[in-house]
Amino acid sequence: MATGVLNQLSFKRETTWGTPVVPDKSIGIHFGDGIQTDNDIQLLQSVKNQLAKNYHAHIGARKHEGEYEMDLFTDHPGYFILGALGAILSAVKIGETIVFEHDITETETKPSFTIEQVVGENVRRYAGAIFSGFKISGNAGEVIILNAPVMSKSQTSATKITPAYSIVRPYNFVDAQVKIAGVAVNEVENFELEYTNNLAMLHTVAGSNDPTFSYIQGSEVSGKLELYLNNNTLAYYNDYLAKNEKAIDIILTGDAIGVGSNNKIEISVPRCVFTTGSTPLAEDYNLLTIEFQGIFDTATNKLISAKITNLLANYN
Repeated sequence: MATGVLNQLSFKRETTWGTPVVPDKSIGIHFGDGIQTDNDIQLLQSVKNQLAKNYHAHIGARKHEGEYEMDLFTDHPGYFILGALGAILSAVKIGETIVFEHDITETETKPSFTIEQVVGENVRRYAGAIFSGFKISGNAGEVIILNAPVMSKSQTSATKITPAYSIVRPYNFVDAQVKIAGVAVNEVENFELEYTNNLAMLHTVAGSNDPTFSYIQGSEVSGKLELYLNNNTLAYYNDYLAKNEKAIDIILTGDAIGVGSNNKIEISVPRCVFTTGSTPLAEDYNLLTIEFQGIFDTATNKLISAKITNLLANYN
């Protein structure tokens, strides 16, 4: 089958890292590389009275890594945010019966997934897949985008499942709100917010070319805002000059659900420092570009957190 539009991506959360399970959820993604396997082929040379440079080859420290990009929906993409951050607490929203709130926070142990990637006849299941971060970005006039880099422990061929997809619409720029220090900012033209847990895979002398262990390093939050420059946003440039620290929130509010709720994704970074601020001399409208880094907040004991409101009972 050579028709790329019939490819598919499915996944399921694992109980034990690297022990594959049969995927039962599918998600629409953008065209891209996905996960690819690097065999790390090692070519050996020696002086042995021959013209040929290489006399042997073997597989080295094999890696299964890649990234997925997708329109941001309120339901299944939440697994990728959870996968990067690590911990979740789900409960029925107060005043509702079918609407759930999912509070996602950082923890050292990250959930792992089996990901089934179908490219024509090449059906691969990547076990022990852990998301090393995520990026949420939005531009005026466009859909909100989620990028999710991922590393896996192993891969094997499989028989593809029959996919079923969510019918919830993706968030777009009209649904988005950016808050700085709790105040909605109407001058934002585009935004990016990126989290990385600095995941790494460790190969050991253990009888396999695939990684034996996974671990995380210090987590980071970074981002960028491009804003129309006026009297309101000039204050943020002055905050940059004075190194004033601010909270930044990205709030996406979708369609109505339940009695009086909406599909919603909220990303909160309670303490940020503006690392750059620029106002170039442009022929077009005056633009303020702010880049920021998250700093651990001792008041909330958090670097970043997320809350998802939807009709899913859990993210098991």
